[in-house]
Amino acid sequence: MRSLTLLCLLFCLSLTVSFGQNTSEKIGYVDQQLIIERMPEFKKLNQEITLKSQQYEKVLKGKFDDYEAKSAALDKLVAGKAEQMILRDKALELDNLKKSYEEFEANAMKELREYYTKKFTPIKQKVNEAIVFAGRQKGYSFILRMDLNPDGGDMWPVVLFARDSTSNLSADIMKNLGIDSTAASARKIGIPQMLQQK
Repeated sequence: MRSLTLLCLLFCLSLTVSFGQNTSEKIGYVDQQLIIERMPEFKKLNQEITLKSQQYEKVLKGKFDDYEAKSAALDKLVAGKAEQMILRDKALELDNLKKSYEEFEANAMKELREYYTKKFTPIKQKVNEAIVFAGRQKGYSFILRMDLNPDGGDMWPVVLFARDSTSNLSADIMKNLGIDSTAASARKIGIPQMLQQK
């Protein structure tokens, strides 16, 4: 079904381009995720994230074990009818351990996300630049990435590279809808379109 959808899409795009411009346009697609996953930088990033995660998990396990031990000790004190002042002190200590665990867990997740984003951004940028370069070098008009439709059903295309913006119909559509289209032409579309011309 995926290949049939892709073929239909490519056929429709090629018809639109052929009738609209009366020229032969090349349209290609890439498996961007596969490219990223094969990059040594991405493999290294995954190893770093795994190592950091394991270190954080050890700390969290230590905090959890400490909490469990002190919780069991408090239960014994309650069962032994210890003094209220001692019970309040141990309950406060237990509450602080729980807060410490939750705070460390939240901070660890935040740090991992920020670290991943910081390291992944240049990797994705490098892949996007390579896609744009390949598109220009091979004379493609469009390069697409096929993504799963989040609403279910067929795959849908994401344009990663467009040779030029002459095919942008946004201003015409906005005009037909009675919307001011003066700002439409200056808008950048997609990450690769923000890259400087090579």
